[in-house]
Amino acid sequence: MGNHPFALVAVPAPMPEPLTYAVPGGLRGRLAVGMRVLVPLGRRRVTGVVVGFERAARVAGVKEIAEALDDEVLLEEKFLELCRWAADYYVASLGEVLAAALPPLLRTESRVVAAFAREPEDLHGEVDRQVLEALRERGPLAPATLSRLFPRRGVRAALERLAAQGAVTVGERLRGHMREARRRRAAPPAKTAGGAPSRAPVLTDEQREVLRSLEGRLRDGGFETLLLHGVTGSGKTEVYLHAMETVRAGGRQSLILVPEIALTPQLLDRLEGRFPGDVAVLHSGLTPAERWRHWWRIAHGVVKVVVGARSAVFAPVRDLGLIVVDEEHDYSYKQEEGVRYHGRDLAVVRGRIAGCPVILGSATPSLESYHNARGGRYRLLELTRRVQARPMPGVDVVDLKAGQESAPAEGLFSPPLLRALRENQEQGRQSLVFLNRRGFASFLQCWSCGFVMRCPHCSISLTYHLGRNSTFCHHCGYRRRKVDACPACGNLSLSEVGFGTERVEHALRRLLPKARIGRMDRDTTSARGAQERIFRAWERGDLDVLVGTQMVAKGHDVGGVTLVGVVLADSSLNLPDFRAAEKTFQIISQVAGRAGRARRPGRVIVQTLVPGHYCFRHAQVHDYPSFFAAETEFRRELGYPPFRHLVHLRLDGTDEDGVTQRARALARDLRREDNPHEVEILGPAPAPIAKLRNRYRWQILLKGRSRPALGALARRAVALVPKSRTVRLHVDVDPYNML
Repeated sequence: MGNHPFALVAVPAPMPEPLTYAVPGGLRGRLAVGMRVLVPLGRRRVTGVVVGFERAARVAGVKEIAEALDDEVLLEEKFLELCRWAADYYVASLGEVLAAALPPLLRTESRVVAAFAREPEDLHGEVDRQVLEALRERGPLAPATLSRLFPRRGVRAALERLAAQGAVTVGERLRGHMREARRRRAAPPAKTAGGAPSRAPVLTDEQREVLRSLEGRLRDGGFETLLLHGVTGSGKTEVYLHAMETVRAGGRQSLILVPEIALTPQLLDRLEGRFPGDVAVLHSGLTPAERWRHWWRIAHGVVKVVVGARSAVFAPVRDLGLIVVDEEHDYSYKQEEGVRYHGRDLAVVRGRIAGCPVILGSATPSLESYHNARGGRYRLLELTRRVQARPMPGVDVVDLKAGQESAPAEGLFSPPLLRALRENQEQGRQSLVFLNRRGFASFLQCWSCGFVMRCPHCSISLTYHLGRNSTFCHHCGYRRRKVDACPACGNLSLSEVGFGTERVEHALRRLLPKARIGRMDRDTTSARGAQERIFRAWERGDLDVLVGTQMVAKGHDVGGVTLVGVVLADSSLNLPDFRAAEKTFQIISQVAGRAGRARRPGRVIVQTLVPGHYCFRHAQVHDYPSFFAAETEFRRELGYPPFRHLVHLRLDGTDEDGVTQRARALARDLRREDNPHEVEILGPAPAPIAKLRNRYRWQILLKGRSRPALGALARRAVALVPKSRTVRLHVDVDPYNML
């Protein structure tokens, strides 16, 4: 506990540094680092986190802390150490990192309300009863109001206990929580999950060997990063579960990160079956109240297993014994807004801070992770065979260039793929058809004058969706109804160009009229729960063919799938991205791995215009090491990661000339800086998408061997571009998307 007269408070917002506040006499000796406080900021009162104490204020006119929001330390020092590291590495403020790390209900006060939901199964004490009665009789109230009604009674702790039981809901929008309260009153009392754990399958020799090599580290603790490279279907998940059981037996907690929680219902089933009543989930699809409830259970050690998407790397796990990053190569781990952190990389840092092992698992590891394993920085563990000695699927690469075979049916399906789809349906087996592009047509173009329908807010063409007979911008959401006449010349010659998953589904319904066909992409899964409903139908065998984007390539294990067709494998290969070949190899290998995971062998047909490209040659024979060798040479020659490090600087604003001038001035000023480590400054240049959501975009790329030197130059860029509403600077360390 701090007994100093002043506290440093970080506000979860884009504040450059923590603010100094006077500690009231009543809080002296009670306030500690990691507690939340209510502080005045301008005309508002906002929530902040105490991150330190001072004997003397550095500025005059220091205001006083209004109220302590916690009775105990909520954010332990190791958690704050992770946040500080992230702020330094990703060139952000501690407040910005806290805004990304904390659930909404922990970083707000004025708009938060609590509402009665249902009678609890157990009351902890008198204060719980009083709080519950007040909410039942008076309706939703702010926690601050309850604290005034029952001063010094532990109101906030009572709310946490009641919310964890589902007796009250706590949230930011009153109307939504009133609906939640009514729903809960009508529902039967919630029961805690329980029962005996499900039985683990028999391990393969390779799985047992991997677990033997992990046993000492899991039992005794200590930081180490381990890369588990296992082919698709080799049983990586079972290794994770056994490792988590070992950690749980020692009384410690495990954290497992997955790319997208809604796309892995099977993993959740297995976790909840193996650890009944002992699993908490964190992801963006939860309501604020749900997220807060899980967060509270984790922070208080109620559960031993935590699973979530990238933001779960900030879960308040206090006794970490293991961190797992499943599908560690996946680009969903990279945050593209706000603080642009990478969940996998932060997981490694968190493991070092917590002193626990970190397992990175993938069938197609990122080039950087495999490079670290080959160089000895990570320990490499391998699973080279599928469970039950099932064979890897055979992969056929079909050349789509003109003259190779007869024209593709519907312009989409080569004769080999169409024959295979028909045969698979006749045999009562399931097929997966993959295209990493949604919509019906890529764009609409006039064949008379060349006009292309474009988004008025972004410098990209609009995608046509047949089902809604409209064109859409997938970046800003702009929509325009399809018209027959060209807006430029008036001729009736506006035609569909290119294709997406909607068109693939439409064509398959004509080509396979008896097939039960489903589609999984962002358009069909926008409603809450839609992703899981489609997957469950697929898992039950209610669908013969599933068409989808990269959603269908992640974590699904459906035994009836014996055929995978990749409609156009080149769609990711031709992106303006130095990782294009790596991404293509990974997605082809991952989607191919969905085939033949049960008794029947699988087959994969990949359609491409460049069958000789090394990413297809190596994917065809499931040879990751050879792909790694070829891609490594390409990266080495051009000076890209892992041989150089990158920082992407992007400026955007509503005034095109202003953004252009600011970008040129920034590049010029950075080149004048002392640069002993020879950081290369590339640009400025317009971004590949030069206009997005009515903001013009220019970019500068910093490239060098020294991470500290790159970080220092990036911080200098932040200092050179003053905060402004007209031009904003975004810093992306280790960028993955530079469009």
